[in-house]
Amino acid sequence: MNSSQDLSRVQLLLQHKRPQDAEQEARRLLQQDPENGYLQCLLALALMEQARLPEAQEAAQHAIHLAPENSFAFYVLSATLQRQHELPLALEAIEEALALDPEDADYHHVLGLIRFQQGQLHGALRAAEAGLAVDPTHVDCLGLRARCLSRLGRTTEASADLDEALRQSPTDAGTHADLGWVALERGRAKDAARHFQEALRLNPTSDYAREGLVSALKARFWLYNWFYRFMVWTQTLSPGMRQGLFIGMFVLSRFVPVLLPLYLVLVYMSWFAEPLFNSLLRLNRYGRFALSEEDTRYSNQFMGLLLGGLALLAVGHFSYLAPLTTAGIVGLGLLFPLVGTQRQWHPKRRQQSKWFGLGLAAVGAMAVGTEALGQPGSGPLFLAFLGGTLVYVWVMGLRSS
Repeated sequence: MNSSQDLSRVQLLLQHKRPQDAEQEARRLLQQDPENGYLQCLLALALMEQARLPEAQEAAQHAIHLAPENSFAFYVLSATLQRQHELPLALEAIEEALALDPEDADYHHVLGLIRFQQGQLHGALRAAEAGLAVDPTHVDCLGLRARCLSRLGRTTEASADLDEALRQSPTDAGTHADLGWVALERGRAKDAARHFQEALRLNPTSDYAREGLVSALKARFWLYNWFYRFMVWTQTLSPGMRQGLFIGMFVLSRFVPVLLPLYLVLVYMSWFAEPLFNSLLRLNRYGRFALSEEDTRYSNQFMGLLLGGLALLAVGHFSYLAPLTTAGIVGLGLLFPLVGTQRQWHPKRRQQSKWFGLGLAAVGAMAVGTEALGQPGSGPLFLAFLGGTLVYVWVMGLRSS
């Protein structure tokens, strides 16, 4: 059996942002006491801080197996699932933790984060307030409540919460990141960037702050800033109302042609804003360092397909070579499944999107090949490609909205 001093050492390493050392110490202690559920939870936290989420999930599930009545194990499992965007499963786990211990503000905070990610602002606000009823000085719940209030238009109350969070913990990186997100959602990109930079100074490994800094830098482009604020506003609507909004805009643009350009801008921005402006950000001497390796890889794929498609389209048009024109259209059409697959977090949906995209690519390649060889059937194949792309856009667009 490990002493409380041994456990405290692992906790201290985690608090000091040394997850690799915490993992090593936890594994050493588990060799002496392999049935210690609390140690398994600490190991899961250390793995989670290293972004080794499947391993962290496995350790948390093992902790639950060892001690099914341990609310902390369900909390850790929920946190790992939430970071993997497995929101329904994360919700089940945190509700189990709260059923076992309803007086823990951390548990209410994770519940609020899940509701916030699901777009349920009022549910997230209730969870944050429940956490603050347990601990009025809980800075994470204060920050979450501020973000909810800001999106609901209650900016004065949001500012008061963030001021209180800073008073309680002026060196908390999460609070500075919350200040950044609230400023960004109000259209103050420069202020937001300053807050995110301070958050990263306090915690250089914070993805929450890094992603905010990337968004703040992109928001200096007026088109992205306008689109971002529009999308934030749509998050105040219910999922059904969001879907109805975009369908209604499409129907309205058919009867009022002057609205069609605005609708098309929204459609293209909803699909391509992130990879396009990430690519533009790479021209900024600071912005390119803010992007993650994954963002950079996606940017390479997006720009390769975009520029390649445009080049084929231009050469085909000016040289009157129809197969090259068709190839250019196919390349540009494949941008939709490329981006759609990249932004899917759920493994099953990502796999489905990937296979759909590969199928479209195969149909498009056959259409180009048969046209280049002068074989019959290129027209129907090309129409099948266009139809499949349209189906993909509508299905994935409605899911995302």
